[in-house]
Amino acid sequence: MKLSRGRRILATAAVPIALFVSLVAWGFSSPVGSSPDDDYHLASIWCGAGIREGLCEAGDAPNERRVPATLLESSSCYAFDANQSASCPQKPTSVLVNSSRGNFEASYPPVFYGTLSIFAGPDVVTSVLVMRGFNALLFVGVSTALFFALPRGGRGPLLLAGLATVVPLGMFLIPSVNPSSWAVTSALTLWVSLLAFFNTDERKKKVVFGVIATAMTVAAAGARSDAAVYSLLAVGVTIIIAARKSWRRDWLRMAIVPTALIAIAAGFFLTSGQSAVLSPETGSDVPRTIGAVVQSTVTNAIKLPELWVGVFGTWGLGWLDTILPGSVWVTMLITFAGLLVWGFQKINQRKAIALAIVFAALVAVPLYVLVKDNLSVGSAVQPRYVYPLIIMLIGIALVGFASDHLGLNRVQLACLSVLVVAANTVALHYNIRRYVTGIDGQGANLDAEVEWWWDLAVSPMGMWVIGSGAFAVAIAGLYGYLSTGSRIAHEFAENRSELAR
Repeated sequence: MKLSRGRRILATAAVPIALFVSLVAWGFSSPVGSSPDDDYHLASIWCGAGIREGLCEAGDAPNERRVPATLLESSSCYAFDANQSASCPQKPTSVLVNSSRGNFEASYPPVFYGTLSIFAGPDVVTSVLVMRGFNALLFVGVSTALFFALPRGGRGPLLLAGLATVVPLGMFLIPSVNPSSWAVTSALTLWVSLLAFFNTDERKKKVVFGVIATAMTVAAAGARSDAAVYSLLAVGVTIIIAARKSWRRDWLRMAIVPTALIAIAAGFFLTSGQSAVLSPETGSDVPRTIGAVVQSTVTNAIKLPELWVGVFGTWGLGWLDTILPGSVWVTMLITFAGLLVWGFQKINQRKAIALAIVFAALVAVPLYVLVKDNLSVGSAVQPRYVYPLIIMLIGIALVGFASDHLGLNRVQLACLSVLVVAANTVALHYNIRRYVTGIDGQGANLDAEVEWWWDLAVSPMGMWVIGSGAFAVAIAGLYGYLSTGSRIAHEFAENRSELAR
């Protein structure tokens, strides 16, 4: 049945709206201070625009500021204690305390904190929820704009890489006030937009893709120094994938955007305090023999996959204390692994080199930090630090197919969709439960014996229904788009087969 123009527009708009609603529901599923190191990031945001009376005032020392106490103490009673709900007593937001806990010496790049500081106000709860909504809107807005700019046949890596990696860590981090939010958004969209920039000959489309790639480089590099490095990596592997002989005739025009992106990412990295990680002098102060270094390297290398699969839920959310059941991480790991292997059907030398580089980074980046600081997998280095690389790995693996559905039939697409929806539904329920009563609370009804919740008309159970339902609608729309192309391709193949006979 052919839909009218109005219904097509409504159906098209339903997917990004539903995705936004589901992300906002995740943003409401946890209290202020629930994302990793939120005390540091919240203080940094409130001071992101400099000294402001009542929000961020001069401290007792140059590297200190006076900020609302609740920014630093909101998670003090429940962080690392999964049995404790978020019903922590809070001081009035008018009470300021002196602290060095914040980005007061430019350890992090300034763009993320400076942008979100626009929404900082005396009402901490409202401010944080608005910030979470803004970051959710950024992810949906950029992804949607890129989807419509991309040609048919070029959207598969964007759609299916997102499908395979967004639950559960992405759904938690994207609508948060953690700088990793922007790193995740960039990891999915930067290299896709740059690849499209290289592949299109339309001047207007080139401008659109160049703008998106530039904006996502600024977002990533302006949020985290490691994300700046990942941006450099994304530019490099995209050039490898897209390189062709015709560039020789137009090399200057093709080089402008990637050169600018490299300069932006490198500039942010080199001017932030986190770049000191490259210096051997910032490692462990304990002298070690070559044998000890080799042993640390081998031990960590063997355990490194535990860090990678942590993005699918084997590690806890929040302060690593919201443990998810196997129905989440097994489901998402199957989805990821299945699509990764499926992508190997379309392999050439350039794609193989790009995949090898990203995989090498997945090994080398965390291993370098762990060995340098004399740490082991399970401490300090978290899955969210390598999450952008996981997204790039699966996305690049899915490059090279002629259609958006990547040759998957409707049954395969339906299985993937059901698995991801089920994983999100369970993960959202567990995340709300952890803060409403603590995990010692039991039962499917999240409204029973509530110890903490927002001052909202929507109950915890209602938020879970809205969030999981909206996500199901978004994935159903994605399935509808992909399966329509799959059905047409299947019918075309059958017709060709009949003609051949």
